[in-house]
Amino acid sequence: MARHYFIVARDQTSLCEYLSRQFASEENVEVFLDRRSPHDRRKPPERSLAGANGKVVVDRRATDRRQQPFVDSQLRSLGYAMLRVD
Repeated sequence: MARHYFIVARDQTSLCEYLSRQFASEENVEVFLDRRSPHDRRKPPERSLAGANGKVVVDRRATDRRQQPFVDSQLRSLGYAMLRVD
């Protein structure tokens, strides 16, 4: 059974409470406030390293694997994001 997650913007506590009440009887739905701190939503700077051949290589390991541009844009425009996980 697919699970549905509603991530609600931190400043939308009344919306979070409303959605929690609406989906309280649904076992496969969870509603929660966005727990990331504001600085977690900004893209961290990529580090550049000089490769053996003198070319600049971008260190992709320096970026946050959990970065979710879709979630960020939905939180800004709608106040929530809904994710379905199979």
